[in-house]
Amino acid sequence: MSDIKRFSDDACSRLADLIGPDRAGASGGRFDASLRVVASVDERTPVSDSDVEPQDWSGLVDLVHGAARRLRRIEVGARDQDRSLGEALQRAQDGIVAADLRAQQAETLADEVRHRAEARVAAAEARVAAAEARARGAEDRARHAESWLMRVQATILSEFPEPNAQVAA
Repeated sequence: MSDIKRFSDDACSRLADLIGPDRAGASGGRFDASLRVVASVDERTPVSDSDVEPQDWSGLVDLVHGAARRLRRIEVGARDQDRSLGEALQRAQDGIVAADLRAQQAETLADEVRHRAEARVAAAEARVAAAEARARGAEDRARHAESWLMRVQATILSEFPEPNAQVAA
């Protein structure tokens, strides 16, 4: 926007220089772009060819050419900026899509790892439960065997007295 403002100010001051300081308007020598209608249609005064002074308009033509060149440069700059912004936007969108894909892949991998871990925990829990059941069975068999061993010992002691006890009797 500052380029356009500077261009406008520059063009207005050059145009004011071309048309003369007496016609440039009362705004500090700056060209006033608005048209002012001074006379109505009924009050026209005839202008003869001898009253009109020929003016050199080549400076105005140069200004128009300069303005056109400057506008073309501004348009090219705007197109370049628009193109680069479009490319940056496309790169950002591609980055977002790639990041989303990586996030989905990470979520999928995390789900797979969680399922494998849950399966391993379940298998370990099953092995623990089986080991506990075998341990309880072994404890029951050990108590049962101990009970039988105590009966056998009692039977042996009752059927076979101690050797010292027989000699004393």
